[in-house]
Amino acid sequence: MAVITQPLTSDEEIVRYEETLQAFLDERIDHDRFQSMRLQQGIYGQRQEGVNMVRIKLPGGQFNASQAEHVADIVEKYSQHGTAHVTTRQAIQVHYIPLEKTPDAIRHLAKANLTSREACNNTVRNITGCPLAGVCPHEHTDISPVLNSVAQHFLRYPLTQHLPRKFKMSFSGCESDCSQAMIHDVGIVATRKDGVPGFKILAGGGLGHKPRHAITVETFVPEKQLLASMEALISLHNRYSNRRMRAKSRIKFLVDKFGKDGFIEKYKEELERTITALADKTLPAAEWVEPKSGKGYNNPGAPRAVLAQKQDGLNIFPIALPIGDITVAQLRGLAALMRNHNIVDVRTTQDQNLMLVGVPDEKIAAV
Repeated sequence: MAVITQPLTSDEEIVRYEETLQAFLDERIDHDRFQSMRLQQGIYGQRQEGVNMVRIKLPGGQFNASQAEHVADIVEKYSQHGTAHVTTRQAIQVHYIPLEKTPDAIRHLAKANLTSREACNNTVRNITGCPLAGVCPHEHTDISPVLNSVAQHFLRYPLTQHLPRKFKMSFSGCESDCSQAMIHDVGIVATRKDGVPGFKILAGGGLGHKPRHAITVETFVPEKQLLASMEALISLHNRYSNRRMRAKSRIKFLVDKFGKDGFIEKYKEELERTITALADKTLPAAEWVEPKSGKGYNNPGAPRAVLAQKQDGLNIFPIALPIGDITVAQLRGLAALMRNHNIVDVRTTQDQNLMLVGVPDEKIAAV
């Protein structure tokens, strides 16, 4: 079986978008046809005429110094506003970009292996992850490699290009569930059953119209079944969700329609097919560890104070962003700080802040 690895960016795709934009500006195609491609590229219209928002996908919220600089470049060169914005789904948005400049903006993203593809529209949105992945002593596994592989699998995937409505997923490395599976269309939580590592799967959660908690679809699945289970749930949404009424076109309404037992039965039917269909694909093997106690890790979510990581001598360093906004100067300063102190990992958090990972003990005061 082949481990899933797909490129996030596509030069040919950007050229197609640029050509389609020019056709729209020349009035050779209508608004509806162009809008479909624009949204597919993660570009939203704004209330303000002539400008757009580009939403950058960051699976698990993870990025590096070079990528921070590229985001700063996009804000500085193409935006009329001067700030980027961290979202509750760990993505980064850049507003006030003139429509004619959007191809250059997404081309610049691609240089840093960043994409806005499918960050909007009826697709699998940015997959969120525990911001403490790989450093929390409580975790069963660092969910980052599996999360990234799942994100790559469903990007440009035929099943997910025209879903009835958006689809939101999350990954957590332990039962603390820092990535909030209970309010997602599908939430994955690493766990153990009788000492065997695997995942718990929840589905049907959500906020917005008629908020509700997710139901447990699987109390435990082995690693090898995870991708098939996730695809089965997306297939349920694609097949049965209401395409005529957007307000009722989320997977949570299928739990209402079929009832909990009926929903799980439909899922099992889809699962039989997806297990066979994905027999030649596999996710990267997770590295499972024994959870340990850790001082300061009592509450789910990103910490608000410096904490020691499970790796000796290294620390988590939170950075507060007022209402999630960060300026060009701050982005460049962040990149410089990381390079000066050999910090390779920074993360966006669900509470719209940043978190440096891997800060050595002796560098805390300087940082």
